[in-house]
Amino acid sequence: MKSKTKNRLTESEIHALVKLHFGCEPEEIRELKGGMFNAIYRMRLSSSGRDVVLKAGVIPGTPLLSYEQDIMPVEVACYRLIQEQTSVPVPEVLAFDFSKRQIAGNYFFMTALEGVPLSDVIKKLRPDEIAHIREQQAEYLEQLHHIEGPYFGYFTEDLSRQYATWEEAFRAMFRQLLQDAHTHNIRLPYNRIEAALRKNASLLTEPKKPCLVEFDCHEGNIFVKDTGHGYEIEGILDFERSFWGDPFADFPAAFVFTDDVRREKAFLAAYLKASRRTAYTAADARRGQLYRLYLMTIMASEVFRYGFFYGKLQGLWAKAQIRKCLKTLSQADHSED
Repeated sequence: MKSKTKNRLTESEIHALVKLHFGCEPEEIRELKGGMFNAIYRMRLSSSGRDVVLKAGVIPGTPLLSYEQDIMPVEVACYRLIQEQTSVPVPEVLAFDFSKRQIAGNYFFMTALEGVPLSDVIKKLRPDEIAHIREQQAEYLEQLHHIEGPYFGYFTEDLSRQYATWEEAFRAMFRQLLQDAHTHNIRLPYNRIEAALRKNASLLTEPKKPCLVEFDCHEGNIFVKDTGHGYEIEGILDFERSFWGDPFADFPAAFVFTDDVRREKAFLAAYLKASRRTAYTAADARRGQLYRLYLMTIMASEVFRYGFFYGKLQGLWAKAQIRKCLKTLSQADHSED
C-alpha cells in the first residue's frame, strides 16, 4: 500500500542497521507490502540464517494525526508487557533505536513469523475453521485486557493527558481527532458527532479499570499458520495504536466491516466465556457504536496520506459508516424515550 507516511530505506541503510545490531549482513531483503503506515522489511541474517523483520517509523515532520505522533515506542512497550503478563503469541523484539540518529525515524527489529495474514486465507476457510480462529482471537484479546494501565488514554508521559476516568479520556481523544480533521479540511458532520458524544457520555462511566486495548486486531494483523490439522493463530501484530481504555473498544477495530460485534457469534461467545461475563448488553452495544464512530472518524480523517483514488474510496466508505453509526445511536436514543 502506498502511503506518504512510509519511510522507505535504502539497501545501504538496511545493511548498516543489521551490521550495527547483529554484526552480520542481511540477505534476501524484501519490502512487505501489506502495511499502510510504516515501511516494513523482511530479511535473513547471514550469521544464523534466521529471518527477521525491520520496521521503520515515520520521518519526523510528516503530516500525521495527533495520536500517531511518535507511536512506535508504544508497540515495543506493548510486546514487552504482553510477553511478561500473557500467553498471547507476539513477535520478540530483537533490537530497537528511538534516537533517530541512525536513520530519520524510529525503528526496531523483531522475529519473523512463518504464517500469513488471516486476510490472505479467510475466504478459503470453512465456517468451522473461521469459528475456531475467532474463538482463539477472542481468548487472546481477553488476555490482553487483563493488562492494566496506570491511567486512561493513549500512552503518554504528558500528565495532562493521563486521565482518571474513561469518559474524560475518550472524549478528549475524540475531541483531538475532530480538531485534526478540521486541520486537514475533512468534511464531516461535526455537530452531529459532538451531539452523539454528549448524549451518550453516561455510557462511558461503566469501565472502571484502564486495560490494554490494541485497537488494531483486524484480519491483516492476525497471522495464522497451517499446522496440518487446520489453521491456528501464530501471532498478533501492530500494537502501536494501543491505549488504556474499555476492553469493548477492541471489538470495532477487530471487525472493521461488521457494524455490530453481535453478528460475530463465535467470537463474542468465546469472549464472554473467557471474561466470565453473562451477556453483551444493549448498553454495551451502544458503547460499541461510539467506538466504531471513533474508528470510522479516524479512517475518514487519515486519507490525506494516501493516493487520490484509494483515499477517495476510503473516505467515502468511512463517511457512510459514520452516518450509519449516528443513525444507530439516534435510534437507540429514541427507543428509550
